[in-house]
Amino acid sequence: MLIFTKAHLQMENKYAAVVAEKEDGQLIEILQEYGKYEEEAILAVVDEAQKRGLPVPDLEQLRSEVTQRLEEQPVPAAEEAAEPLSFFEKVKGFLQVFVPQPHYYVTPILLNINLAVFLVMVMAGVNPLSPEVGSLIVLGANFGPLTLSGEWWRLLTCTFLHGGILHLLFNTLALVSIGRQLEPLVGRVPFLIVYVLCGLAGSLASLWWESTRVGVGASGAIFGMFGMLLVVLLLERRMSWQEKKAMLLNMAFIIAMNLGYGMQEGIDNAAHSGGLLAGAVLGAVLMFRSRRQITQSYSVVGNALMAGAGVVFLLLFYMQIPLTGEARFAYVLDQVGQKEEQAMQVMQALAKEGEQAKATDFEQPLAQGIVLWEESEQLLEGIDDVEGEQRDKVSVLLDYVRLRKKSFEMLRDDLLHERPLLNPEQQQLLQAINYYLQGLRNGKASEIARQNEAREGGGLEQGADSSSENASGQPLYVVDGVKVGHGDKANMPEELLTLSPDDIESMEVLQEPQAVAAFGADGANGAVLITTKKDR
Repeated sequence: MLIFTKAHLQMENKYAAVVAEKEDGQLIEILQEYGKYEEEAILAVVDEAQKRGLPVPDLEQLRSEVTQRLEEQPVPAAEEAAEPLSFFEKVKGFLQVFVPQPHYYVTPILLNINLAVFLVMVMAGVNPLSPEVGSLIVLGANFGPLTLSGEWWRLLTCTFLHGGILHLLFNTLALVSIGRQLEPLVGRVPFLIVYVLCGLAGSLASLWWESTRVGVGASGAIFGMFGMLLVVLLLERRMSWQEKKAMLLNMAFIIAMNLGYGMQEGIDNAAHSGGLLAGAVLGAVLMFRSRRQITQSYSVVGNALMAGAGVVFLLLFYMQIPLTGEARFAYVLDQVGQKEEQAMQVMQALAKEGEQAKATDFEQPLAQGIVLWEESEQLLEGIDDVEGEQRDKVSVLLDYVRLRKKSFEMLRDDLLHERPLLNPEQQQLLQAINYYLQGLRNGKASEIARQNEAREGGGLEQGADSSSENASGQPLYVVDGVKVGHGDKANMPEELLTLSPDDIESMEVLQEPQAVAAFGADGANGAVLITTKKDR
């Protein structure tokens, strides 16, 4: 995507690798007898001598002279009459893109990893044109609720996933383009370090900007390489401004065009910007390490320090992004769903056993289920920074979870006391649970939440079965699952007056909103559940 001048291309001619292996004295000898060698070889020696800072006078004058001689050479007749490449030669040339070479080594490896990951995705059943978001999350996409809750590795794995074959194609072309230009300039190790760090920086920027976005793709890393090349060209001090001008303008245009394209919906411009900024910073670090000269001779220690400092900085940035708001809401919903799935396994087993179920088999699983419901309750109670529909959903989920916990406790007690599992009280509770469950599934959480708030505020009319005592604040009494009326200590329902203390097995008080969930408007002031002894 970039157009380089002839002078720039000469820096990486076919003699560069051989010249780089020569000793200082050998380079000086070649320059002293430069007339014996080809022009391209002399240009390679001049470049290497300048990189090493050898005390050779008039290097620029020599470069200018040799360059002029090279440009004045006529094009060989054989070259003018060369036959067009055959189909197989074109295919072979294309395949070289995927093969590691001396000055193009890391780029094809990264390219092949991206292609291999995409192939595995497709073989696993993921749609190659438009993958489902859920599938990408399972495979390691960057998703705030999971990434911020400990799955930090998603910051890296997401850079090797792509949202379809077109997404992969565009990133592949960009990676090959920038890799062919940048890797020969800075060397393999710095190129790889910057690629990884820019990919991580792009993922973090996306997470910071919108923590509930599902992010995939190598765009952040690739933009980082563009930013790096841009800064390398700006800071490099041997090339003239005229030589750099066209490349820099071309580079700026490409970056601006891609950022502009990223403004449309679905494009993660935050990752692009984060990668671009990180690449620019790391490019400046490399240039100052080499005294603003393009070189591949970066020390191992320096590379390790740069990589370590980059990882530490990104880690600190990661730790500063809080799991709050919508991200925590989504995380808690996922956790509650997993805990519900675990807890309901015992209910499925109970349904198979029916009335033949024994307390010895189910007491412990039910106790574990109660713990799971309690953990879900604590998670939901911790959400206090969401509004609107999400707040309503949290409120209704809390009621649902508490009712489920109550149901498990009742089932455990019924098994221990050898009572029927589907007694009237349990049936009443299951009806309330089903009411909340259906409301959540049908998207009516806000409607249910408003009804509950109206009851709590006294703004909801009492049903036909509600007595005037209920309106005055008296609780509902339920005996063996049957509503017997409202009352208080001074004015008890008539059915309770016939009960003696010895007839009562257990008594429990339900507060709002559990009582409303179980008994509707009749439970607006709470409920007293009484279980009698079966042999009375």
